[in-house]
Amino acid sequence: MAKGQIAKQEITKKILETFEGSFLYDGGKEIRIPIIEEGNLVQVKVTLTCAKVNVAPEGEEEQQVESAFPTAPKAASLKPTEEEKQNVAAMLKSLGL
Repeated sequence: MAKGQIAKQEITKKILETFEGSFLYDGGKEIRIPIIEEGNLVQVKVTLTCAKVNVAPEGEEEQQVESAFPTAPKAASLKPTEEEKQNVAAMLKSLGL
């Protein structure tokens, strides 16, 4: 999984929950937030990318930036449980695969 994918999913979910009527577009690459501005409907388009280098608000590069956001789960915690493995095996067997 690419760097920042889990964090981007969490942020996208929060944006969609926060802004009523917001939705994913272009295969999930964009978040569209509809809003009325001066009597006209406009859509603010948001795309998320993971920074290659962490920086401080002052613009200086940092090795680690403390975040107010919760830490994304490590990939090791995303491994399937034994029950999930058994469910998949049973489904494959029922499909004759």
